[in-house]
Amino acid sequence: MRTPANPPESIPPLQSCLSQWLDKQTHHLSADYRQYLQDELQKIVSYQATIGVMGKSGTGKSSLCNALFGQEETAVSDVTGGTRYPQEITLAYQSGRGISLIDMPGVGESLRRHEEYREQYKALLPELDLILWLIKADDRALSLDQQCYQELLQPHLANHSIPVLFVISQADKIEPCREWDEQQHRPGPMQQENLALKQRVIADTFNIPASLISVIATAAENYGLPELVENIVRALPHERKWGVVREARPEQISNTTWQLCLACLWQLLRSRLGDLTRKGKK
Repeated sequence: MRTPANPPESIPPLQSCLSQWLDKQTHHLSADYRQYLQDELQKIVSYQATIGVMGKSGTGKSSLCNALFGQEETAVSDVTGGTRYPQEITLAYQSGRGISLIDMPGVGESLRRHEEYREQYKALLPELDLILWLIKADDRALSLDQQCYQELLQPHLANHSIPVLFVISQADKIEPCREWDEQQHRPGPMQQENLALKQRVIADTFNIPASLISVIATAAENYGLPELVENIVRALPHERKWGVVREARPEQISNTTWQLCLACLWQLLRSRLGDLTRKGKK
């Protein structure tokens, strides 16, 4: 299967690029089949991904959103009731569609509110496609994160197959912070060792594989963001992957991520075509 080598730089070229790609894959089909697949293509590319973002105050959740998607919030609304509300931020190029980021409460708030938060999570989690949990690189106190994870999140994850990715943020602030390479925008040798140690500690604390932990620095560095986007795309359901590719900054979409999305897109379209054929439609 021949595919476009690189992701386009904006949304109209994305749609045009994918349409041309699909034409090459389906040139042997009838006009009706090709039109059907083009319609399905537009539906898939337009799906919205809903991502819950957790972490203590100051972990850089807003900075991460801006670094990945390059725009300010276009809408903020309360998702559920209560005295502390998850806040929804919709980032979209297309009228109301795009990435929905939900800033979820609980981490760093009063532990007295855990019962209230449990009910909110119970109502909200079925709507999520993915959860990002941010932890500052220089934050050594993980007990509150661990408690919130075990008490607020894990009980509901047993009933909902929602992937959770951990993100070590502000990597440039880990000691020795003066070692950060300002020219190459990357950690120095000792920082790299300490970040690897931080990954192991988080993996042990939350009993997760290290592959689910990304390391980033967003403050004018953009370190690790393409790798994070790749991990997000891998974790999302096939239909939701394109929401991220469509809205993310072009420089955050690696060729690996692009090719992965194209392969999943072709798999979805072949499945839709197979369903259509089995129904005997023309």
